[in-house]
This record gives sequence, C-alpha cells and structure tokens, in this order.
Amino acid sequence: MSIPCERVRVLVVDDHTLFAEGTVSLLTTEPQISVVGIANTGAKCMELVASTSPDVVLLDINLPDTSGTDLIDKIKQVDPKVKIVMLTGLNPRGYVNVSLSKGALGFLLKDCSAKEMTQSILRVYKGDPCLSPNLETIDEADPNESSLLSEKSNCSLTQREAEIMDLIYQGLHNREIAGELGIKVRTVDFHVGKILLKLGVSSRLEAVLIWVNYKRPQFK
Repeated sequence: MSIPCERVRVLVVDDHTLFAEGTVSLLTTEPQISVVGIANTGAKCMELVASTSPDVVLLDINLPDTSGTDLIDKIKQVDPKVKIVMLTGLNPRGYVNVSLSKGALGFLLKDCSAKEMTQSILRVYKGDPCLSPNLETIDEADPNESSLLSEKSNCSLTQREAEIMDLIYQGLHNREIAGELGIKVRTVDFHVGKILLKLGVSSRLEAVLIWVNYKRPQFK
C-alpha cells in the first residue's frame, strides 16, 4: 500500500464516548493519520465536516438525532470528495448495500482489529472499497436486489479471474495486480473487463460487493 504524502484527516462520528475516544487514541498512534475531531450527533458531524474538511469520516450507523445512512447524502452535499467508512456494533444486515449505494466506500464492524481500521482508512482515502470480512451484506428489505445479485453471482470465473478478484478486494490497482501475479498490465485490464462483464456490473466496487456477498462466485 502506498503511503499518502500528507496525513489523512479523519473525523470520528459516534455517540458512544468510550468507543469514540478509544478510536481516537488508536488512530493517533498511526503516523499517516490525523484526527480532526469527534462528533456525537449528526448535527455536530455536519458542523465539523464544514469546518475541518476531513478526508475520511468514520460514521456510526446509529446516532441520537439521525441515521448514519441518511447522513451520507448530507455529507456528500457539503463535500463530494469526502470518503466515508460506516461503523456498527450491531448486525449490519440491511445497511451495507444502502450505505454503499449512497456513496460510502467502507463498512467496518466495531470489533475489527486496530490494523484493519487503519488500513481501511488508508485504503478508502485512495478511493478503494473496503469491507470487513464475513459481512452479511444482503439487504432483507430489498429481495429484488438480493435476487439480482444472486443471478449475477451464478456465472463462473476462471482461476486467474478469481485470483485477480481477490486482489481487487484487497484494494490493489491493475498495475499492482500485474506485479503481484507477474503478468502484463494490459493482461490485467483484459481480465478485469471480463470479470465486470461476467458479473453484469460496471464498477470494481459493485464487483467487490458481489464477491463479499457470495464468498466468491464459482470458478472453473
């Protein structure tokens, strides 16, 4: 993972004081990250987004005055460049898909490791999606979406495509994937195009979502 030239500015949004303060203590030990503030309500979050211009917002799903998923749109209206990582200590079923559809790039469980949290922040800062492993990402409230993803995942990927999909999930770009696998960048470009076509999606984020939802489409 490449190191940002400047420290990544992070805003922590959570109404649980101990968790928020613990998160700040954790992040301040990472030299590539700078915490610009803590917000315990949606209103305070919007105030700090406007006044501190964070690069990444760690956003709890449940806040006293609003839902974190509803806050995504408001944050993006203030600054479309802000990257958002959702946080939850509860079963995230029904929240992941809607969060990603609104523009969040990451979704973490609060019991994630310190390494997972810091790496996730650095990854989404670069514009790469990042989801905690084993998330239950199918939205029970939207059976049509579930069915659509299921149909897409029934297609088969080759062994090489599966290897590339694993590396995409890890946040690697095509040039990095080429170096990892010892193949040409244009070969990776070709395989990525085939993967998106097979999964019936138009972006790497959508492909990652299917990969996580179904623990890898079958490959041959």
